Parts: sequence; C-alpha cells; structure tokens
Amino acid sequence: MIKKFLQKNGLIIDLVLLACFVAFLIFWGQRFPVMFFGMITVAFIVLRRIDYQKHVILKRIILTGFSVVAVSFVIIEALVFTQLGANDPEEADYVIILGSGIRGTELSLTLKQRLDASLDYIRSHPQTPVIVSGGQGPGESIPEALAMKNYLIEQGISPSQVIMEDRSTSTQENLAFSKKIILESGLEHPEIMIVTSDYHMFRSKYIAAKNGYAAEYGISAPSPGYLKPVNMIREYFATIKTFI
Repeated sequence: MIKKFLQKNGLIIDLVLLACFVAFLIFWGQRFPVMFFGMITVAFIVLRRIDYQKHVILKRIILTGFSVVAVSFVIIEALVFTQLGANDPEEADYVIILGSGIRGTELSLTLKQRLDASLDYIRSHPQTPVIVSGGQGPGESIPEALAMKNYLIEQGISPSQVIMEDRSTSTQENLAFSKKIILESGLEHPEIMIVTSDYHMFRSKYIAAKNGYAAEYGISAPSPGYLKPVNMIREYFATIKTFI
C-alpha cells in the first residue's frame, strides 16, 4: 500500500518536502535541524528512485551502510547516556563552564541551565577558579563568556573567581583555550570540573582527556526536553567527527 502510494504521489511528496526545506532555510537558517531535514529529504528522493531489482550490488551497499550507521548510533548513544546524570563530587583545580550560544546579550535556555547547574559547586568552593568559555558568534552582541560572567555575578559569585575565555567557537577550542589559561597560571596537570549539558558531557570529557588534563570530572545540566531528540542526533554526528 505504501509503495503504491509513493509511486502515485511521489512527485508531489518530493515537491512538498523540498518546499518545506526551502521555507525552513528562509525562516531558521542553516541550523542543524534544518540541514538534517534537508539531508533526509534528498536521501528520500534519491533512494526512492533506484530500481533495486536491477541494482542488487547497490542495494547491498546501501543496506550495509544503513546497518553500520544503526549499530554505531546505538553504541555512541549508549556512551552518551552513561554521562547524562553526571554529578561528580570530586575536588577540582578549576571549574570550566562551556558556552552554548546567546541571543544578542541574552542567555539561551541551554546556557542558563548550564550556569544554574554550576552554582551549588561554585558556592561551596569559593577558592576554586571558574573559567567561563565561549567566544562571539553570529547574532551575538557580546562574547558568550562575558554574558556568562555577568550572570554568575548577578547570582552572587565574586567577579574575582570568574575567568573569561572569550575566543573559542567549538568544544575542542573551549577546552584547549581554557587549558592554555590554566597553564599560564603555573599549573601543569590540572584536574577540572566540566559543566555542560547532559547530552554533551561524554564528548566533552573525551575531548578534555585528549587535551591532556590530569582528570576530568563533570556536572551535567538538564537540557530542554523538546530539544533532546535533536541534540542527541546532533551529538551522534559530532562524536563521530571527534573520534575521526
């Protein structure tokens, strides 16, 4: 039934999907959900037009590819899930809070949740320096690090406890540039407490280990439920890229 429906209405479906993709691009730009929808749309249009009875080898290649993606997705998401509720109690030399976008000067919900998750630890460790890490991207009037520092100060954290790293544009740069700041303080083998979103913790700890930190602990912030599916899918691709 589905096959007959697609054969009869395939062109209309293709046009509707492409129109939706163009509309999403216009309204929301090149964000991950939009580009992922576009990728799925193109794959649907192309794969539906292949005559698999004539192209048996191609069919096997496609099925093998889907199998590899499915297995790797399950494995990586399982690793991500191991860190969803991270709340390590260990003492650390530095706290590093990873940025996650602002709108103008306003914190995104995800970034606010990361900062809120850090407050209990920071307040109970007033002598532990806190690095807020995040540069300035499109649509941001100030660096993320400055917006983060301002918010922590509003919550009663001493300005002298907060150090800004305001050049990074990725998780890799967050942790690499933060380590440079720490090394400049004279500490060669720092133990750090990473504060980031739950879905982002596994990859952040992995990248921190690659950057040579002595130990990587973590406090995971809850992420908005309505963004969870998109974030988990995006994290799959980001983790693959990190491994490669």
